Amino acid sequence: MSDMEEEQVDAVVEEEVSTQPAVAAPAQPTNQRTSMMDMISTAATKPSILSEGFSFRGEIAAKGAIHVEGALNGQIQVDELTIGARGQVEGVVTCSSLHIKGKFSGTATCNELIVTSSASVDGHVVYQTLSVQKGASIKGELLLVK
Repeated sequence: MSDMEEEQVDAVVEEEVSTQPAVAAPAQPTNQRTSMMDMISTAATKPSILSEGFSFRGEIAAKGAIHVEGALNGQIQVDELTIGARGQVEGVVTCSSLHIKGKFSGTATCNELIVTSSASVDGHVVYQTLSVQKGASIKGELLLVK
């Protein structure tokens, strides 16, 4: 909501309150703003999605999460990276959490590494905590750093 729209909403609320009897409790416009801010902050936690059929080559640096179902090639620095079952990531990844369901090749540094049964990893991954499901394909080096 723009500042102008907020001013208009405030003006309408003030007019309605002034025409109400003195015993009626006025609506609190700050509650509306708080709930709007809650919605905005909730929306910010949703991942950005690279859909199946979409290919990106380059550098990505972002706060938050990225979910890849397409192909991503390059240098990636994010809080959380999920490579979906149909996703492919190749390059250098730096993140807090790396969840691999699809294919990853390259170099990654992360705090938490999760490799599911459908995953294929080919490269060098440095991690602090690790979870690998039976059936995952790992070719390369996984290095624990404390």
